[in-house]
Amino acid sequence: MSDEARLLAEIHAARALMRGSGPAREAETGPSAAALWAYAIRAADGPVDLAVVRAIRTDPATARRYRALLAGQAIAHAPLAVAASDGAVTIRRVGAFTLEILPASEDGPPLLVLRGEEARALRAIEALLGDEIVRLDLPQALDDAIVVALDPEVPEAARLGAMLRDPACAVFLL
Repeated sequence: MSDEARLLAEIHAARALMRGSGPAREAETGPSAAALWAYAIRAADGPVDLAVVRAIRTDPATARRYRALLAGQAIAHAPLAVAASDGAVTIRRVGAFTLEILPASEDGPPLLVLRGEEARALRAIEALLGDEIVRLDLPQALDDAIVVALDPEVPEAARLGAMLRDPACAVFLL
């Protein structure tokens, strides 16, 4: 074997060692970028990869990678949105959008009203607080506003409302 061929073989072997084997490397560094991306672009009502969810909840490095992927595809996001409340209404700014939570009335649940010029482009909202992740599909916008009922009978909607009231909650508008 020539010196050039041996050098190419050694380079190829070194690359293979650096890449590591699939399952062994995943156990060391968490889910692959492809697995995190698939989770980041999932439909709100679609199936989830529980291994990815577990990794996001338990591994801070994986959680940071996931948030970076979400931020990259989000129309607007606020890593730690500041909340202001007068007790009756909670208002938050997320990029160019305003999120307002109106209290429950006698004939309806609390409402999330999302306003912004680009509201028609939004398809989902995702909130992250601690190790909790909630994603809801958004309905069509009417006059640059989206209204979502935070019905206590729908666990995801009720939890989203509670999370959005917390100033430490990260919000991604997708």
